[in-house]
Amino acid sequence: MYQLSFVFQGKVFFDNECREVLKNIQRVRTLYPLSEIILSTWSVDVEKEKYLTSQLKNFNVKVIFSEDPGALIYRDEKYKWVSNINRMLISSKKGIDATSRDYVVKLRTDSYFVNHNLKSLFLNREAINKRYDRDKACSLFTERVINCNLFARHSRSYRPFDFHPGDIMLLGRREDVLQFFDAPIVDESIFEVIFNGAVFSLMHFVPEQHLWVNYIKSKIPNFNYLGNKSRNKEITLLSEKYYINNFIPFSCDQLGFVWPKYIDKYRSKGEGSIYQFTDWLELNKLFYNNKIKKKETYNKYYKCKVSIIKLFYFIFYLPLRWAKIRRIIMDLKSRE
Repeated sequence: MYQLSFVFQGKVFFDNECREVLKNIQRVRTLYPLSEIILSTWSVDVEKEKYLTSQLKNFNVKVIFSEDPGALIYRDEKYKWVSNINRMLISSKKGIDATSRDYVVKLRTDSYFVNHNLKSLFLNREAINKRYDRDKACSLFTERVINCNLFARHSRSYRPFDFHPGDIMLLGRREDVLQFFDAPIVDESIFEVIFNGAVFSLMHFVPEQHLWVNYIKSKIPNFNYLGNKSRNKEITLLSEKYYINNFIPFSCDQLGFVWPKYIDKYRSKGEGSIYQFTDWLELNKLFYNNKIKKKETYNKYYKCKVSIIKLFYFIFYLPLRWAKIRRIIMDLKSRE
């Protein structure tokens, strides 16, 4: 696939010989021998840099070293919560900016592909686009972006984050993906303790929202979304329309994509809170093709089930409203 550039973004030295990253790049190079591969990471000492570049020579990989902006840390007395959002922003943008092909696949250094499913979806994407026209008012990308659904939050689910596409893996036109990651660097002001129904967050925009909301604002200056403390039906409907007109979600299995951290750390949590391809189809029918007779996916049973799970999370998060308890749990919090 000559049209594709693969951008591996993130940490490299998970071990002294960076075996994991080298193996992941080798897997992609084997599947896509004609594609461009970029590795975008942050600066390391001279010896490690020489070692890494020498190991990658045989795979024809261009390496981008950026100055490490460091982690962003939310502090509450002696407790802290760490976000690598600025590392992600800088290394992603620098890597994509270094590409020369028409389409870019952005993925993490700790992830890889195992088959040609992505190629098949890419080559057949027009069949989907022709069947489901785009609403010009909500279409911001040149083309829809193929989006790994980790963690593309479903606004009608029990984790109802709005304007929250996945940032783990995307495939789209170079200019679209580059602009998507061209969000401003953030500081500690992004942190805010928020309780909004079933939503608990330490940021008024989590990283995925920061990317997408700022991209929308760059195209629609009067767009105004205040973050996770704001939620109503109108916001949810707008979030859904922007998502289905600019992204197509696919699961890891559908993409032939593997992110071991999702299994090892997150233990495959939250599958019921992210968009599936079937959700994307249903929302397209709901908004733009109401004449089709269909069984309603978001029926009373679905809404009842989601309401019960939301109630569970509301109760589960109640103790976190007390600062002392929240501080203890803060370091243990992971995505669900």
